[in-house]
Amino acid sequence: MRTAPAPAPVPARLAAGVILLTPLLWTAASEVPPRLEDAVPDTFEGVARVVAVGDVHGDVEALTEVLRLAGLIDEKGRWSGGKAHLVQTGDIADRAPRTRDCYELLRRLEGEALAAGGRVHVLLGNHEVMNMLGDLRYVTPEEMASYADQSPTQDAPGTARGLAGHKVAFGPEGRYGRWLRSRPAVLRIDGTLFMHGGLQPGVPAKTLAELNRWVRQDLFAGNPSGGGTDQQGPLWFRGYAKDPESQWNEGLDEVLRRFGAKRMVMGHTTTGDGRIGVRFGGRTLFIDTGLSTGYGRHLAALEIRGDRLTALYPEGRVELLAPAVKKAPEPRAPEKKAATGR
Repeated sequence: MRTAPAPAPVPARLAAGVILLTPLLWTAASEVPPRLEDAVPDTFEGVARVVAVGDVHGDVEALTEVLRLAGLIDEKGRWSGGKAHLVQTGDIADRAPRTRDCYELLRRLEGEALAAGGRVHVLLGNHEVMNMLGDLRYVTPEEMASYADQSPTQDAPGTARGLAGHKVAFGPEGRYGRWLRSRPAVLRIDGTLFMHGGLQPGVPAKTLAELNRWVRQDLFAGNPSGGGTDQQGPLWFRGYAKDPESQWNEGLDEVLRRFGAKRMVMGHTTTGDGRIGVRFGGRTLFIDTGLSTGYGRHLAALEIRGDRLTALYPEGRVELLAPAVKKAPEPRAPEKKAATGR
């Protein structure tokens, strides 16, 4: 069946000066829908600079500002980060009207970064999974209405405006559902694991490929429940952020060894003071500072250069962890000659 051609994208100018190209009408998917069996990229080595950003929750202006703060986009909103890697640890959706603009910005930056030798990694958060599975408790009316152009059919009488479009958009062949189903939940860059919630030692996986498959199986019909909805899975677990360190110290060491890392970076649990949190002697970092306006608009990003970790705030840089400096060996004392008799 032939469909009418889609109109040219209309630029939507943001207050922050970024232009996004947002499709206005639903069109049939032109890409092959992702499959559970498809491999998702989960490991990168030799990255000189990584910038990680936590929960966005529909605040595209805050997202734009923090990317500009980190030197990843220019004044026109185009990628300027060169070979840097940006990791966004999930929960782009819900709680504010402009989730779609956030997705469109990051989708565009994926291509621009790749062309420059860098990368943009968007990880699954629990709110992405909730939207794909039809749990819409945290979708605001304005946000729901923004999806009205994504369905070829009208909303049913008595339902929220945009509900039909939201179902299409987050479905396996929809604009956002297709894209999100090909994203990983957990990513390793050099010695750092990135995820939304936390990776506790009881996860039923020995490799990142197994782990990401376990999470993603919730997003494809006909599979048993997996890690995308498991409250102890990597999208939901809060133990490292909330529990006493003594409760998880050994388990954290075990899971880091299992997945070949020295630390993990997480969002999901708001730090409460607007600052990036550090626990377990630097083996865990928490980057959900409350970026969105609904959480206080605390702009922050984490920069990783080797073993040097720095928090980036509007007022300046704060070093969190620095590489250990090896002390110069102490000069050897002159050897005493043994006394000799005559």
